[in-house]
Amino acid sequence: MLKGDSAYLMSAMAQYGYSLLQPDRMTDPNDLLASLADSRDSRVLEGFPVVLANALAKHGGKVDLAAAESGLDERGAEAFRRLVDVSLHLMRTFGFDALAAEVRGRRPSDPVFSQKLPEAMVGGAELSLDEERTLSPGRLKRTFMNYFVRDQEEGDAERKMERKESFRREYLLSLFFAPRQRDLVAKRMRGEPLTKTEREYFSRVVKKKLQALADPDLHMLAQKALRD
Repeated sequence: MLKGDSAYLMSAMAQYGYSLLQPDRMTDPNDLLASLADSRDSRVLEGFPVVLANALAKHGGKVDLAAAESGLDERGAEAFRRLVDVSLHLMRTFGFDALAAEVRGRRPSDPVFSQKLPEAMVGGAELSLDEERTLSPGRLKRTFMNYFVRDQEEGDAERKMERKESFRREYLLSLFFAPRQRDLVAKRMRGEPLTKTEREYFSRVVKKKLQALADPDLHMLAQKALRD
């Protein structure tokens, strides 16, 4: 695994879209991701989702998350899994479903952390990587937007339109569904299996709201009520 201070890590990260410093030589993405999870510098940790997204987009065949985690001690491995979960959440939030699918297929995960993550990212409470390190959801989202999303959108009108539509849909869903409920809707849309608890909650609460939204009479009522 790579060893080095924050200056070296930032230099290596520039090769994967997080350009705080100028790059010097190409770095293996798995070594870099493992090293980031060991860092105590919040700026470095905030760049983990950017590096992972760019590595998957540009060097997907070289990314091996399990191998990257295997070189870490217990503390580093726990932080690594949580950073991967954060990265997956950001990819889904900003509409990079293809990259998110790649992460789902080969990711180590922290089940308890990932279950609470959607609500924490909306609520803005500090995310705990371990006993000593926390990250700001707001800074994570801004960093991902500034260093990855905007870079992907440059010169791509179709992608920008898709992203705009994704944001519009997410906003409208937020008017009817709590964060946990929106996550279940998204999992159903992606065809992902639900746990027994999730299935029961979906059937008891979320399904009824979806049935109401899909009702043609209710749709007609809303259109009439909105007329000037």
